[in-house]
Amino acid sequence: MRKGLTLMELLTVISILATLAALMFPIYINLRTRTDITICADQLRQIGIALKMYARDYGDDTPYGMPFYWGLLYPNYIRNRDILICPTFRKIGTPVVEALNNLFQQHPAYKIYGGTWVSYFSVLPRSLDESAKNPSSSIWISFSEIYAKRADNIPVGFCYVHKYGCPESNLDFYYIAKIYSLNCHAAANPSAPILILRWSGTVNAVYRDRADTLVMLIDY
Repeated sequence: MRKGLTLMELLTVISILATLAALMFPIYINLRTRTDITICADQLRQIGIALKMYARDYGDDTPYGMPFYWGLLYPNYIRNRDILICPTFRKIGTPVVEALNNLFQQHPAYKIYGGTWVSYFSVLPRSLDESAKNPSSSIWISFSEIYAKRADNIPVGFCYVHKYGCPESNLDFYYIAKIYSLNCHAAANPSAPILILRWSGTVNAVYRDRADTLVMLIDY
């Protein structure tokens, strides 16, 4: 009686397994993306609550009372700084996130920026208003004008990470990425949505291409 598999039979089994893996991989990626999106949306809702509390304490209960940098929410309004980082990006690795946090601590404006790095993009109402007053600026409408029309439905923050892999960062993110040979675009999923946090506290998934801030504020 013959024992074991012939080389041809073994190759056939391997080819079948490889085919099944290739068929299942997109399903796995989509499932993982959906899980991350759900967690990310919940984090944005928590951030929305924290922004409202901050605006009530330091502002006038409008988006103008938000901190200009969300890192300032930690630790008084958000106790866990992981909430400020998209779960898709967090999977890239703790050393990278810690390096970005260390970069903030070494930055001369550390106390202004806040004590933690944030992967989310936040809207700056006053900066947009000032830019709209500048004739040479590409900003042709102010935040106040958009807010007057959209009220609490106006977006105040976004997450692009699920769709594009890399976060929107304003402090040497790509410098850190280079040090760690980080290819964050590998985490991108073009079919994933952009998550939008509105001043009302709701979070919406928008299945459209990336656009500049004004397009998102007006159309999304």
